[in-house]
Amino acid sequence: MTAVTVIALVALTPTAATADPAPPGDASTAVKQLAELSRQAEVLTERWNYARDQLNSRRADLELARADVNAAGAAAERARVVQGQYRGQVDRLTNASFQGARLNRLSALLVSNSPQDFLDQMSALDMLAVDNKNALDRLTGAVAQARQAQLSANDAAARAGQAEHDAARLEGDLTRSRTEMDRQIEVVKQRLAQLSRQDRASYTSGGDIRFPINVLGSGAAVQAVRAALSKQGSPYVWGGGGPATFDCSGLVKWSFQQAGVSGLPHSAQEQARMGRSISQSQLQPGDLIALYSPITHIGMYVGGGRYVNAPQSGDVVKVSPVPWSQVTAMSRIG
Repeated sequence: MTAVTVIALVALTPTAATADPAPPGDASTAVKQLAELSRQAEVLTERWNYARDQLNSRRADLELARADVNAAGAAAERARVVQGQYRGQVDRLTNASFQGARLNRLSALLVSNSPQDFLDQMSALDMLAVDNKNALDRLTGAVAQARQAQLSANDAAARAGQAEHDAARLEGDLTRSRTEMDRQIEVVKQRLAQLSRQDRASYTSGGDIRFPINVLGSGAAVQAVRAALSKQGSPYVWGGGGPATFDCSGLVKWSFQQAGVSGLPHSAQEQARMGRSISQSQLQPGDLIALYSPITHIGMYVGGGRYVNAPQSGDVVKVSPVPWSQVTAMSRIG
């Protein structure tokens, strides 16, 4: 987990800000430039989504470690109490052996007045020896339990300290990353506002928002892709996780939640690692299709070479042809 945290921190390290390109004079170039700016914003957004998931994970680790500290501390205290009880019993039995109990066979024989008296003393000797051995065994076990409980408490405290440190570093880096992401998003919004209606239509052209929802098949993945299709026409918003607005990984996460699959991260890169990898010939509705390297976009296959996705700012959830040349991973969940 520490290695993952370091990777997240490195990925989020802000690079030197570069000047935004000046708006071009012709509409075609403006649309292409806007698509590139939007792509850069999506990269920053997915990095932020990933790091936010990592931060939440480290916070959960911290809470678990703190609970472990409390539990281990309580176990250590209980073991010490038991240890004290058995230590007292052992001390009493040991003292008895030196204070007139004459716990040896020769002394029992010498002081016995009859064979029966000797047998009685031997029986008492055996019983006391058994009691002493049992008490010693229990004391040894209690000491070992107390030692192990203390080691567990120390380990849990160390994990809690590391998780708290990692969470604090991630939180600070997230703030800086969010600032850079928001700046890029603002540039895209300004450029979108400058497009004419015709240019904006060109920018968002392609795709279908009336694709049939009742995709054939069964299972969680098919239920998830049906949920995604029910959101056709919903606006793309960076960091959107539904139910009204979505970014690409937010749509996938929300859709699988509707199918009863929880625990998916809000990160295209991490989602692409889930499930099992498949080939293009194996694709079925509901399978994940991830784009670019590193992965920063993801959608869900619907069949016929198309996938449902939340494509870019200024656009909506739609079904589009899969850009096969840009596909870098395909996987199946469930």
